[in-house]
Amino acid sequence: MTRWLSVAPILLVTAGGCLATKGDIRLLQDELRATRAQVAVGDTTILRADEARRQQLASLSAALNRTSDSLRSLTARVAAFQANTSGELGAIGTQMVQVQALLGQSARAVQEARQQLQALREGANAPLPPITPSDTTQRAAGVPGPGTLFTSAIEALKQGSFRTARTGFDQLLTSYPTSEQAPLAQLRVADAYKGEGNTPAADSVYQLVVNKYPKTPEAATALYRHGRILWDTDKKSEARVVLQRLIRDFPYADEVDLARTLLGTAP
Repeated sequence: MTRWLSVAPILLVTAGGCLATKGDIRLLQDELRATRAQVAVGDTTILRADEARRQQLASLSAALNRTSDSLRSLTARVAAFQANTSGELGAIGTQMVQVQALLGQSARAVQEARQQLQALREGANAPLPPITPSDTTQRAAGVPGPGTLFTSAIEALKQGSFRTARTGFDQLLTSYPTSEQAPLAQLRVADAYKGEGNTPAADSVYQLVVNKYPKTPEAATALYRHGRILWDTDKKSEARVVLQRLIRDFPYADEVDLARTLLGTAP
């Protein structure tokens, strides 16, 4: 009796006042199990979808972080590139000025070499000029010709023997003041002083070249070097006047580009 009562609630199911059969109960139980299975499948699907979304969000977040890192790295590279480019452009400008200076020196060296060669040819091929009393005095004193003096002094200057070079150039200027080598010899006297570190003496002789030989290429060189000395000693207003005179009076001189570059760097 007790056992019957324990299962009675299950068996006595009313549907419109009628008792449910065992088959109806089984069918209902099967439907319940199927419903539960579908709910479980639905829950599993939802959980899997949620997990997939979380994974996608995590993947997107990681990709966003990588993109941010890449942008920061790219920004740093661009900044470094800009800094390097700016420094390289400044270095290129400095190198261009140096190259221009070297070209001017090379042109001057070629001119000196031509003059030396011409002097040697003249000494080897030209007939001896008539001997005058002044020539007799010079030859008796053992004074060489202007070409020989110039060549010897240039060699001494190249070797760093500045005092010996100055002595040779001064002797040329004293013995042959009207020689075609005189303007360049005077300029080299100033260069010898500068090589010795005597900048005031060099600057004084550069100005002397401009005054004694105002229409020669050596005057253009002397003007630039005088202006550069003023510039380097922080006398920029005076230097501008000198460099502008160089540009105005010698527009085709090699030093004009150097003067314009120097003036262009002024603040």
